[in-house]
Amino acid sequence: MNISAGTFFSPRWRWVTIAVFLGMVFLAYLGVWQLERLEWRRGLNAAKLAEMNADPLDLNGDLSSFELSEMINRRVIATGEYDFDNQFLIEAQVLESQTGKYLLTPLRLNGSDQTVLVNRGWIPDAETDFDQFNELGQVSVEGRIQKSQTLSGDRVTEVDGNRIYRIDVGAAAEVLPYPVLPIYLLPETDSPIDLELPYLPTADLSIDEGSHFSYALQWFSFAILLAVMYVLFVRRQEMRDSS
Repeated sequence: MNISAGTFFSPRWRWVTIAVFLGMVFLAYLGVWQLERLEWRRGLNAAKLAEMNADPLDLNGDLSSFELSEMINRRVIATGEYDFDNQFLIEAQVLESQTGKYLLTPLRLNGSDQTVLVNRGWIPDAETDFDQFNELGQVSVEGRIQKSQTLSGDRVTEVDGNRIYRIDVGAAAEVLPYPVLPIYLLPETDSPIDLELPYLPTADLSIDEGSHFSYALQWFSFAILLAVMYVLFVRRQEMRDSS
């Protein structure tokens, strides 16, 4: 049995049709919203990519016009001397199923009263001779800005002497005797990870668009499915009533 378009606007089905139509519009709106989110994400990714590929920033220069905490993965150069007396051990760091720690060392910047924390890499828990990894004298570190690893809410990271369980720059700065920049550095290297200790982790430079496009397709599909199911339902009811 074929049914005409007028059937859906007959007194029997009129209000149901309107409700179904509004439901389809709402589902389609959710699909459009996801596409708008996709465009927003692409714009954000473009800004991130531009930041990652920008010329290195000299941390020894004037930083007053920069929001460093908003410049994640920006390449930088920092020159100064490491303060090994105030070095932190970032505990409970796992590499290839083996537990160890990061060496997080303050770098006193030349020509500035500021200091930046540098993640100098991972060492296994069995390694206790930290002095063998010290780089004495003037050093120049090339790396990328990384975000401080803070706890959610108002929770505070505890520092036990020089031991801490995440690279929480704010918590570390509380126990250091000098000003500290609100980010930390992850040096870059071309060497394989298994050449020598400490092993440097690599910065996460991945760019992705998330699931917005698949979600948009999902909502559009739901809108179409709702229409098809409604048409089939009305057709079956009309056939049943006419038999």
